[in-house]
Amino acid sequence: MPSVVCTGHEYLGRSTEIEAKGPFKYRLLADGDSWMDRSSLVVPSLPFFLAQEMDNRDLPVLIINLAIAGSELRQLVDVMKGDFVWGLQQFSYDAILLSAGGNDFIDAARDPDPGQGLLLNMAGQPLPGDGYACVNPAAKGLLENYLNTDFKQLMQAIRDDSRNQGTPVFVNCYDTPVARNAPAGPGIGPWLYTAYSKNGIDPSLWPALTQGMFNDISAVIHGWSAFDDNLHVVPTTGVLDRADPNSSGSSGDWANEIHPNASGWTKEARVWATALEQVLAP
Repeated sequence: MPSVVCTGHEYLGRSTEIEAKGPFKYRLLADGDSWMDRSSLVVPSLPFFLAQEMDNRDLPVLIINLAIAGSELRQLVDVMKGDFVWGLQQFSYDAILLSAGGNDFIDAARDPDPGQGLLLNMAGQPLPGDGYACVNPAAKGLLENYLNTDFKQLMQAIRDDSRNQGTPVFVNCYDTPVARNAPAGPGIGPWLYTAYSKNGIDPSLWPALTQGMFNDISAVIHGWSAFDDNLHVVPTTGVLDRADPNSSGSSGDWANEIHPNASGWTKEARVWATALEQVLAP
């Protein structure tokens, strides 16, 4: 039988119809940001492509997806008493899929006034030898502390549910994008391009700066494995073909500046499916 991906509200309203499409080999709960919710206005994100890949492996899944595009980790913690806890209470899941932390870094670079967030204001400053020198170390340390605290709370909410105390949790590790003027739609992005431009950072520094920031994101996410013995970081970095920095739309494996396109999601889904198989069906 084919896999099914549905939102929590869809499952609540159509549970009998959805269950009739089974039996399912695995039941998965997904939550997080746009890498779980929607990668662009027209391209679905990870759960859709993961369901297809699991079907290819004759491992049909039911994925209940609670993700909301744009969510920061602190927002996931804030809503734990709502849909997230409701989702946990539906089943003893075979796995829980999370994507979080990327928006926190990007918003800390993009949203504050120049020099007030993750990035230093480089307007009128000498060109540094390394783009990563544009990162404010104090702001980065503060952000990482907040992320670690919030993720511990998120994991505690999962483990406090009696049905899912031993459920394996899989965490997305993103991949490194290219800063470029490629929004997801009208008024939706670009993200890094906006942040770097606003802080007066020379475009020659963008590649090294982006690589450094996403190395930091990866390091934080890998560090979360110390919080729980059954947490697995999915190795999604270095999977996607890079976009052309001068392109404004889909390029390489990227639909827009920070989200994969269909070819990119297909590659990511294979990595996720393999990670799930290694833990759930070794």
